[in-house]
Amino acid sequence: MQYQIITVGSELTLGLSINTNAPFISKRLGQEGFTCSRHISVPDDIRSIARSITESLGQGDGVIVTGGLGPTVDDVTREAICESAGCQLEYQPWLARVIEERYGKRSVPLPQITYRQAYLPTGAKAIIPTIGSAPGIILERDDKFIISLPGVPREMGSMLEYDIVPWLRSKFQRDEAYKVRVLRTTAKSEASLQEAVGDIVDSLHNISVGILAFPGEIQLQLLAKGPDERIVDQIIKEAELQFLDRLGNIIFGFDEQTIEEVVGRLLRKNELTLSLAESCTGGLTAKKITDIQGSSDYFFGGVISYNNDAKRSLLNVSNQTLLRHGAVSAATALAMAFGVREKFGSDIGLGITGIAGPTGGTPDKPIGLVYIGLSHQTTSYSNRYVFFGSRDIVRLKSSHAALDMLRYYILDNFEQVGGDVS
Repeated sequence: MQYQIITVGSELTLGLSINTNAPFISKRLGQEGFTCSRHISVPDDIRSIARSITESLGQGDGVIVTGGLGPTVDDVTREAICESAGCQLEYQPWLARVIEERYGKRSVPLPQITYRQAYLPTGAKAIIPTIGSAPGIILERDDKFIISLPGVPREMGSMLEYDIVPWLRSKFQRDEAYKVRVLRTTAKSEASLQEAVGDIVDSLHNISVGILAFPGEIQLQLLAKGPDERIVDQIIKEAELQFLDRLGNIIFGFDEQTIEEVVGRLLRKNELTLSLAESCTGGLTAKKITDIQGSSDYFFGGVISYNNDAKRSLLNVSNQTLLRHGAVSAATALAMAFGVREKFGSDIGLGITGIAGPTGGTPDKPIGLVYIGLSHQTTSYSNRYVFFGSRDIVRLKSSHAALDMLRYYILDNFEQVGGDVS
């Protein structure tokens, strides 16, 4: 089955919001073996939406529209579906009662305008919301489908998983089984990873491999096809073992695993505690760590020492270190790591200092220069990095590198599974 995605919202076409719904839908339905051939964003305009729906239906089996199902005057997706399909909107009293029930759980008055959501295109099936109040829509015409979902990501994701995926599975019987497996790596670049595994990729059958770059990581995305799930699982497993054997600890996680999740598990497993001293990352690393539920088991706290006074007063970084080596240096990163470990009484301290840009660089210390120090009772060392990209990208890469440095330290000294194979 091949389909297209239309995301509705003037905030998207004006660049005021980022479209996250289309990639989410493509990824999830790709795991089911369904192919998205195009993403389109259109403003809150009936004719633009209707024209895009008609075009998409002419190029595939169906279209998934997100956004424009709310109660306000700019929510016009229902009207656009009718214009494209040549039908009318019909009021559904039973759907109005469902919406009233949804609002009743919020203990807030129901605005009269909300009843706009109780209208459906003639012949359409409503998808009852479990989150929010906007019903989704499934309309079939001439062996094609139009699916309309709310634009709020959480509402859309719930409907996609619990209503749309089962409906598509039942409607489009697949001759093959599909499985996607993502290997998340800390390879230096797409080119270096391609060079390292190119011969393996060329030798694989019934499996396609994509190499994609993200800030701080390079992903190997494996898509396998076969006559049934058992065979597909075996194809994926055999390929994965080859990549693991070749890359070793460069692979830090799989599928949805994040570096902070992996590091958290290693800290907990080895009964280690952590504290952070951050300068250029401004608390981003602490945020990543505390995004993981239960991180209080191993994370003691952090200090954002953005200027030299904070480094001196909060972390006991000496004037001599700062004057002789500068705030962005291996010596300062080590002193920050030691200072924060002493301050919180943790087993390990990490110190991050650098120049995120876009200003502040010099010939000797360019924008993107970052030092990360690690302090443990028995070991202290620092790593030097030069990252390229915007200020946000440099900060993201720095945070990821700090967590990866910690991951390797634990693997080398507590897990006993070998060192850096990059």
